[in-house]
Amino acid sequence: MSHTDHDSNHPRIISTLFASAGIAFLLAIVVFILPFQRKVEDVAIRAQGDVARHSAQSIQLAVSALVEREWDSLVGFSAYVDLDDHDGMRVLTDAAAMASEGITWAAVVGLDGTVMASTLGKDQGADVSSAPWFNQGLRGDTVQTASSGEGSRIFLSRPVRDTYGQAIGLAVYQLQGAWLDRVVQSAAARLEVDVMVLDTNSEPLFAYGDWTKAGPSALIRSRAELGTEFEVIVSSHDDAPTVSGVFPNVIEGNMPPFGWSLVVQVPVTTGATAMGSAMSSLIWTLAGLFAAIGVLAIVFAYRYLQPLANLAREAAQIANGESIFPSEATRTYEAEQLSNALARFQARMHREQGAG
Repeated sequence: MSHTDHDSNHPRIISTLFASAGIAFLLAIVVFILPFQRKVEDVAIRAQGDVARHSAQSIQLAVSALVEREWDSLVGFSAYVDLDDHDGMRVLTDAAAMASEGITWAAVVGLDGTVMASTLGKDQGADVSSAPWFNQGLRGDTVQTASSGEGSRIFLSRPVRDTYGQAIGLAVYQLQGAWLDRVVQSAAARLEVDVMVLDTNSEPLFAYGDWTKAGPSALIRSRAELGTEFEVIVSSHDDAPTVSGVFPNVIEGNMPPFGWSLVVQVPVTTGATAMGSAMSSLIWTLAGLFAAIGVLAIVFAYRYLQPLANLAREAAQIANGESIFPSEATRTYEAEQLSNALARFQARMHREQGAG
């Protein structure tokens, strides 16, 4: 029974060459691309964390400077208050509100909780003794946040003291939350980050960007409640990685603590663009390298391996008794030796057949 190369289950040398090249390419992906991808992701996360940190610091500085200016105004206001000069107190309360866009109401309150003088006479004579900012304010400098249908309001209160340092009344400023909200949103838009400000209960006060669609996660709330130093949090938003940072104190300065936390989230595109660009460059480089190796492999196969494949086929034909003359192969030493050997073998077979 005749047996040719078509009956063999062994792989061809050319197929083996290309299979080896493919395996080498897959190994390159496993050995180089995947570790590089993880490295790029780590670098992107660190870069995003730095962006979040620097953005949070910039917003903190901007907001703190504005609020501290109002607090310094209240300190001066309380020092000038004369409880025996009602007209003078009215002038002070009106002037305080006119001097600042953020102050919507200024007032002087007696120890019994009665509003003695206020901006434009609003709530003058009212009893505010049950207000948290009043009770805590008499004990010392205080910041209180209140929310209502009109939005959030921030009360800055400070005792009015006599020459002996005893509290004889209370000076109070009411700041509108919308004013601070505009400041935060303006800074966030300029820095191109998503921002959320949480109150002392870790509830959102102001939000910008993606934070307007969803509240803080349980992890962010816990970090805000712990009040730890700035910490980077990697999470997922719309199935894409995001990097957020929780800043424990959005407002700092020579004033009472607000207890607010600032959450900054770097847009997904910041990390995705950096990672995608690096990965795209690497993939195109490896693809080009593999294409070049592939072209060289094809040239090598057909120039040096194909003659060997032809000689192998001819050897099988000669072994099956076919009368053919082996092709002349001289491109490599091995091909030339095999070609000459087949020619001698064929010649010997012809002599033996002639002698028989």
